[in-house]
Amino acid sequence: MPEYCVTGGTGFIAAYLVKTLLDKGHTVRTTVRDPGDVGKVGFLRELNGAKDRLKIYKADLMVEGSFDEAVQGVDGVYHTASPVLVPYDDNVQAKSHTT
Repeated sequence: MPEYCVTGGTGFIAAYLVKTLLDKGHTVRTTVRDPGDVGKVGFLRELNGAKDRLKIYKADLMVEGSFDEAVQGVDGVYHTASPVLVPYDDNVQAKSHTT
């Protein structure tokens, strides 16, 4: 049975891909920024088949090489991860009122 990697495992599309692949009996690797964040990744561990066939890897699109282990040797990769870059500006409300 093929093994797949789904990047960005906590995202909407990725989570459904992980669920579908597990439901079909595949072994799945998925990547997330923080595997220890139970609030964000806990639902993945509860999916049918996850206990035996899901491995969650720490990876970050902004860190070169962080996906290497997760994708090594898999039969296919579903790349759904996307960086979310939001500049921090604590004065955004004040600026919006002056324009």
